[in-house]
Amino acid sequence: MELYIPAEFEHKCGYIDKFGKWIIKPQFDWSGHFTKNGLAVVELSGRRGYIDITGKIVINSQFIYAGHFAENGLAIATLNGKYGYIDNTGKWVINPQFDKVWKFAENGLALVRLHGKCGYIDETGNLVIPPRYGLAGNFSENGFAVVKLRGKYGFIDKTGNLVIAPQFEDVWDFAKNDLARVELNGKWGYIDKSGDWVISPQFEWNGDFAENGLAVVILNGKWGYIDTTGKWVITPQFDDAVKFTENGLARVKLNGKWGFIDKTGKWIINPQFDWVDGFAENGLTNVKLNGKWGCIDKTGNMVVNPQYDNVRIFKNTIFFKQNGKWGIIDEKGNIVVKPQFDWVVDKSSELDLY
Repeated sequence: MELYIPAEFEHKCGYIDKFGKWIIKPQFDWSGHFTKNGLAVVELSGRRGYIDITGKIVINSQFIYAGHFAENGLAIATLNGKYGYIDNTGKWVINPQFDKVWKFAENGLALVRLHGKCGYIDETGNLVIPPRYGLAGNFSENGFAVVKLRGKYGFIDKTGNLVIAPQFEDVWDFAKNDLARVELNGKWGYIDKSGDWVISPQFEWNGDFAENGLAVVILNGKWGYIDTTGKWVITPQFDDAVKFTENGLARVKLNGKWGFIDKTGKWIINPQFDWVDGFAENGLTNVKLNGKWGCIDKTGNMVVNPQYDNVRIFKNTIFFKQNGKWGIIDEKGNIVVKPQFDWVVDKSSELDLY
């Protein structure tokens, strides 16, 4: 499907292509991204509905809230202050009856809140695990979900049985490597599916392990990286740090400036920027220097000189902001579309979609 980029012009929203040409003319109060089923959520007069790739309204604007369609073909929507799920015709598959709902996990269960308690439903709307938890999370790939009971966090399986007793002050979901980050007595460590400590609680904060087997952690106010045994690979020395990405680089901050390191801790791009983002598929990332934005490549070469009020890369299209308007530049910094859009790609309300 052609790339449809949400954009706003003169207070109306529509969709442009990577050359800035209108595919769907601006006519909505707000527009979201298209999903794989070819539908996008839009807003008119304070209500949300859905359009197809021609811009035709296929589900009338009738919902106070409506989210993107998920892989299972359902979208979250609200009516009369209650949440439920609709299909791609706008028909209620699960009637609006919950105080809050979340997307379905791979095991076919979704977290819901009813009367102040959390439980889980299946895709027919049946309560599989009754609402009895003060707080809970969605099921992760290993089939466990976080729950809170009597002020402590633990984990349940899809039948609702406690597989790791509530004992932690805070937790995160299990990651792909079957380790979960948990807090005990003010320190963070990692447990396995049995609830046993793999890395004892000793850090002020910790992150998930990246594909290269390293995780970012904080010790004595400094950020570093450990392996899955808890051994230091890159000693804590940074002011801030981010998880390693697939390209083998991590963003780190030292003495107020951002740069990139490899998995040995060697500087690939020296710390020199006020801010850096992650690299896009086109091998570029947006950087901020002396209050202005530009782009660099993976060697640190400045491809687009810092001269704009903002820069963001979406689906390998580079947008720049100047004098309050957004335009498009190519990978050499040449202007493709002059600044004319009020916003592109996202807006604050886009963050509300899940």
